[in-house]
Amino acid sequence: MRPTSNWLLMLSLLCAGAWATPAGAQDSTLDPATAAEGEPSVEAPVITEEPDVLGRDALAHNAELLDQLLERSTEQTIREAKFGAAAGITGGMILIGLSAWRLIEDDPQSQYSRGLGVMFMTLGMADLTLGVFAATRIPHERHRLDRWQRARKDGITDIELAHFEGELQAAQETREGERLLVRWGGLTHALAGVMVLAFSPIPDSMSGSDRVSGYVIGGVFFAVGIATFAASFRDTPSEKAWKDYNARKTPMPGHEFHWGLAPTFSKQGAGVSFGGTF
Repeated sequence: MRPTSNWLLMLSLLCAGAWATPAGAQDSTLDPATAAEGEPSVEAPVITEEPDVLGRDALAHNAELLDQLLERSTEQTIREAKFGAAAGITGGMILIGLSAWRLIEDDPQSQYSRGLGVMFMTLGMADLTLGVFAATRIPHERHRLDRWQRARKDGITDIELAHFEGELQAAQETREGERLLVRWGGLTHALAGVMVLAFSPIPDSMSGSDRVSGYVIGGVFFAVGIATFAASFRDTPSEKAWKDYNARKTPMPGHEFHWGLAPTFSKQGAGVSFGGTF
């Protein structure tokens, strides 16, 4: 064989080896048994998973916090409901009595007296109805607390905790709407007091005692209405409980996160691969 042919043959072998070496280095997942045939190996399954210790701690903390807040909000709600029922029934009876005094007085009746009687009757019946409703109604906070205590006794889960969190948020929204109703009711009473104060000095046929009683009644209506209107800006117990829970709860870790390790083999050696789902 000629020297030139030998050199060409050696150069060809060197080039083939240079191209084959990177290809073998890149094949990091080949099994030794099938490396010669160029077939990829099957990766081993996940061998471990991170324990959910933080999730259990967060669940226990949030359950204890929610237990305290539900008991406190239930007690405060029942106490406020009793006060509102007493105030509604008392105020309604007083207004109905004033209405009867104005509508059943001896002749001759003035238009002013009849107007006051109709207004007192309307507001009195509304207050009496609300008072009776508040006295006979069992707040949903009471039912919620009973169900919560049964769930705690059996062992609360993260799904059940989420359900009661949703109930607390729904109660917060409901109580917020009720505060708006009370606010507009207080404003209505205040406007009624202003009307009584404005119209009391107009009729010339009114006696001095009737005019004084009109001033007193109008002033009481205005003061009670403004006080109720101002009190309606204070958060209810359910609203306070929801805000307090959001401020103090421990974030729950995501349960959809998993990770694991799997061995890999190739011509160049062995290794470990890491994988996870988020």
